[in-house]
Amino acid sequence: MENNDWYMVDLWLKENQRPISWLATRLNVSRQIVYIWKDKQQIPEDKKLAICYVTGQTYEQLFN
Repeated sequence: MENNDWYMVDLWLKENQRPISWLATRLNVSRQIVYIWKDKQQIPEDKKLAICYVTGQTYEQLFN
């Protein structure tokens, strides 16, 4: 699993029964943007911290 930013975020969403639309709404981005991140398995660095904030997880938990 080299450099897959999406993997742990996807696990968190599934474990907490949250759809991608929930994440998109919290980040104030479109669902399409989040689906692009999922397809590319890459999340922009500035959005990673926002994802940590809305999920209540640390950067290390989600991205290391």
